[in-house]
Amino acid sequence: MTGRRESAPPDAYRSITRIVLDAPRPVRVLVLGVLLNRLGSFFVTFLVLFVRDEGLSHREIAAVLLLAGVATVLGSVVGGWAADRFSRKRSLVFSTLSAGASLLLVSLAPDRATLLIGVFAAALLTQAYIPAASALLIDHSHERDRVPTFALFRLALNVGAALGAVAAMLLVPHGLAVLFAVDGATFLLFSALLMVGLPADSREPAAARAATGSGATTQAVARGTTLPILVLLAAVLAITMVYAQYTSTLPLHVLDVGQTASMYAALLTVNGALVIVGELPLTAITRSMPWRVPIAAGIVLMGAGIAVSGVSPSIELMLLGVVVWTFGEMLYSPVVNTAVAALSSPERVGRYQGYLAGVQAIGFSTGPALGTLLYAESSNALWIACGAVGALAATSLLLVRERSREPAAGTLANAI
Repeated sequence: MTGRRESAPPDAYRSITRIVLDAPRPVRVLVLGVLLNRLGSFFVTFLVLFVRDEGLSHREIAAVLLLAGVATVLGSVVGGWAADRFSRKRSLVFSTLSAGASLLLVSLAPDRATLLIGVFAAALLTQAYIPAASALLIDHSHERDRVPTFALFRLALNVGAALGAVAAMLLVPHGLAVLFAVDGATFLLFSALLMVGLPADSREPAAARAATGSGATTQAVARGTTLPILVLLAAVLAITMVYAQYTSTLPLHVLDVGQTASMYAALLTVNGALVIVGELPLTAITRSMPWRVPIAAGIVLMGAGIAVSGVSPSIELMLLGVVVWTFGEMLYSPVVNTAVAALSSPERVGRYQGYLAGVQAIGFSTGPALGTLLYAESSNALWIACGAVGALAATSLLLVRERSREPAAGTLANAI
């Protein structure tokens, strides 16, 4: 199933504007739902402050964050499996509905035990819809349109997050519990929109297709090797840990060189504005490249940009570093999901997207902690390591090749 107009030649590249305007109904519904949902996505940002206000100690807060990190990874993997097993729509509706309920539980928790249960459930479910959403975008887009389609999805995420920051400023004076209640309400609204707006799945669940023999089997489709997908996921993990330094050691560096928290916020604003304005148009170029090229280039620039931002004593050089890693992000991020899809077997598209989301969750969970430890020992060593990790990850992607063309390399389905 694709979102491509039948009148277009099979090998034609449509304009980005045409892809956006002609997006099929499932893509439009998902993009609108994500935009609305992100207006109230406060769980990750305000979790520490919320549990601190509930009287948890620093050690208990660390345990809660560890619990939430494990739940997020688990939710990503389970969400991908559910997308293949029960269909995209069912997985999306259930995960968003359950996430909304769990967030309301957190906001209304009468005691600490209920609070912890709600936090675990919310961490498990708030990201569980991502693999199913990615699989749905893949189902409803032509292979040549997938990079712009994912960029459109990310545009909704980023615009919603930017507007959500404004909403948070207005809601915080009313209490952090109100933030979580609003977060839960936006998930429930998202779920209702998906339930009403998405058509019934025309695709059979993967398990049913495999049982009846419909569609190509994994053995027939996969003619490559497991190595490319494993290398890709390893590269994603590495660069995500590097990229996550913008949330931890980069603000420490900004303060250590005499700048203010407001200046750090301004740097992040530059990043967000550039992504919102530039990422979708840039896909007009990256969509026509073999996926290794924009991913490898993006990884190199992300590592180098974080390193430049971190090692620079002046705000001008920090800004240059932000521009560099933002450009790398715009090259890398819309393409990585399509690369994983190209390396997936047809029956496990959702599961592979879950692996990708899980690896990214691990990177964002462990990267800041490891980076902070290294920063305390030697800040220069950290920034050198960031640049080196980016270069090594990109090189590994360029050196490892499948035995067959990229879209058919999916034998990881036999191993995982």
